[in-house]
Amino acid sequence: MGTPSITLEQAKEAHKALCQFGSQVAAAEALNLSRGGLQGRLRAYESFVNRDPAIQASMDAVGTQMEPRLAWAKVPAKDGQPGYSVLLKPQDLPDDMLKRMREAFEGMEPATEVATPQHTLDDLCTVYPIADAHIGMMAWGRETGEDYDTKIACDRLRDWMGRCVASAPASDTAVILDVGDGQHADDQSNQTPRSHHQLDVDTRHFRTLDMSIEALGAAVELARQKHRNVIIRILPGNHNPTSYMAVMFALAERYRNEPRVNVEKDPGEFFMMEWGRVMLGAHHGHKAKPERLVHFMADQFAVMWGRTLHRYLYTAHEHHHRSADIGGVLWEKLRAMTARDAHAYSNAFSARAQIQAITYDKTRGEIHRVKVGL
Repeated sequence: MGTPSITLEQAKEAHKALCQFGSQVAAAEALNLSRGGLQGRLRAYESFVNRDPAIQASMDAVGTQMEPRLAWAKVPAKDGQPGYSVLLKPQDLPDDMLKRMREAFEGMEPATEVATPQHTLDDLCTVYPIADAHIGMMAWGRETGEDYDTKIACDRLRDWMGRCVASAPASDTAVILDVGDGQHADDQSNQTPRSHHQLDVDTRHFRTLDMSIEALGAAVELARQKHRNVIIRILPGNHNPTSYMAVMFALAERYRNEPRVNVEKDPGEFFMMEWGRVMLGAHHGHKAKPERLVHFMADQFAVMWGRTLHRYLYTAHEHHHRSADIGGVLWEKLRAMTARDAHAYSNAFSARAQIQAITYDKTRGEIHRVKVGL
């Protein structure tokens, strides 16, 4: 039996309850609904209110409350040219998708309180860059030399982060910096969004996101036991230009009541931070060469540039390590956390997997580095 459609009366009732009680959780309890059920009725209410009168008239004419999602545009033959028909299927707007993400995370249980470390070094900041984790990627060891899947990726992230945190100084501030491509696929199509390259994917996209959130959450828990303040920044990559937002919003909800943890909900693709005389920048590196990124730093963040002496830029994307001094900035392309997939192995790429903990002093710049990998 199909799911009954939501009536206008039910949608109005849900909207009235939300206005009365002020939150989706309280409104759902008052109506004896699940939060997902209430959200469905609220979306229906918005659809009813914003529906085009012509669409409503056509629905009334056929006696249905189901709003059409497809339309045929028919062009008749003219001047000897054949006629044709086009099936139009509108896509969800990005704002609609983001709103649904936020609704899904409302009511998430906040993180439990962890005691503030008693002794931290006020002038130090430790950055934990995680480059190209590619959670959800599948690699078969007989083909690529090393097995890799969602569980292996998440276990690796927790284990390597634990070893980095254990070896890093007790800095006042920690930055957990996902430098992009945290997830191998952006959706269930299992293709790169822009080039539509077929991907070797381990599992359902829902499970990939769920385990990604859990693994990064575990990394945050490790960091906040050692550092007084923890900043989390998640950047998009070419593999996950949209799905990274689900992880970001989930962690922001989890730590919304934790004053020592700041999940940066910044829609931009650049990370910039000032720590004393230190300027830190990061970008996935898939849209511009490092020289252009350095020029962008100097132009768009000129005030920060002028106040700092030690400047660093981190990129990822190509999975192997390189570094160079470029116009007053030490640029470093980070090694990936992921294993190689079949494409990388068949093209003779041989970089080793790694993550790091890099510690900066407010006046002296980088003073300490921990490397963990294969």
